[in-house]
Amino acid sequence: MTAADETASIPQSGTTAQPAETAEATATTAGAEAAHANVRYRPMQLPSAPFWLTLIAAVVFASIIAATWSVVFLFAVGLALFAIFVPVVNWMTRRGVPRALASLAMVAMLVVAAILVGLFAIAVFFNQLLPFLASIPDTLAQVQAKAPDWLASAIQGLLDAIHNASANIDPTTIALGFLSGILGLVGTALALTMLPFFIFYLLVDQPRMSRVTRETIPVPWRPYVKQAVNIFVNDFANYFKAEVIVGSIQGVAVTIGCFVIGLIVGPPFQGFALLLGVIAGVMELLPQIGPIISLIPALLLALATSPMAVVLVGGFYLVVFIIEANVLVPKIEGEVISFSPATVIFLVTVGIALGGIIGGILALPVAAIIRDLFGFIFRQVEQDSIIEEPAGT
Repeated sequence: MTAADETASIPQSGTTAQPAETAEATATTAGAEAAHANVRYRPMQLPSAPFWLTLIAAVVFASIIAATWSVVFLFAVGLALFAIFVPVVNWMTRRGVPRALASLAMVAMLVVAAILVGLFAIAVFFNQLLPFLASIPDTLAQVQAKAPDWLASAIQGLLDAIHNASANIDPTTIALGFLSGILGLVGTALALTMLPFFIFYLLVDQPRMSRVTRETIPVPWRPYVKQAVNIFVNDFANYFKAEVIVGSIQGVAVTIGCFVIGLIVGPPFQGFALLLGVIAGVMELLPQIGPIISLIPALLLALATSPMAVVLVGGFYLVVFIIEANVLVPKIEGEVISFSPATVIFLVTVGIALGGIIGGILALPVAAIIRDLFGFIFRQVEQDSIIEEPAGT
């Protein structure tokens, strides 16, 4: 071998051998970009008259929903339950069970479950929540007695502000607020009594409604409308199924953990384990914000109990938050949400500002539906605009 050959066989300094995988990936990317460059698209056309009519109808419908937010929320829950029950009813119908009977069985199971949940909620309200609310002044006094001076003065300022606010309340305002609350409860109760009938008729009439809707929609629109309905149903139903599962796990875990902590530290923390678990489960409906809210009453009780209770409660809730954020939410909620934490906080805050607690609960599923609908529309518009496929396909 000559010196020139030896020199040629030695890699030059500053150069590295490119792996075969990298070269192949680069070639693939370059080929894809070249193929994309060969694609030609039609100029975008203005939407047709039916599109504008549909858009106007959608805006009017959304305005009506916004004006009747609290009642519509219950029927939105009914639609989510309908989306969960309809595959079961269809399965029973295919096996010879009359559709009306199958629908009645599902609604009856729902009513029994709702009654059991209602009895449980009433028991928690009278046995846990009311005593907890009544104990708040004594709890704050105990915390104030054990706290440093700066915290004690802050608590005293809070108590004085509450006392002054309650002393300046007009009795007429209290009466009007009480009347408004009673009317709201009556409206909610009426909506709840109608909800089982609403779900029942949806389940019974689902085949006919699907057929009539399909026949009413123009033929070229049918694939798009079907996909839009699937996005709405799947996002809404899957989100609330995931939230119920995660909330149930959170509620049970917090109840057990607070019960064990109560056995260690004693009263007053010991008597409110069930209430803290229910709060944790319900607050799960408000992602990112809800778990932090559920920590507040637990810390308040722990402060009134002992320093050890504060340490145990803080450590326990920290573990619960870590498991929720890294295991429960990614594994169970999955792609239904797929928003960044900052986006979740923003959406929930906007929802609360627009519609209170109900708005905060509905913010994420509505945002997910809008995101997926726009993604589908953009992909479809791009696909429909192609007038020449890439060469070689």
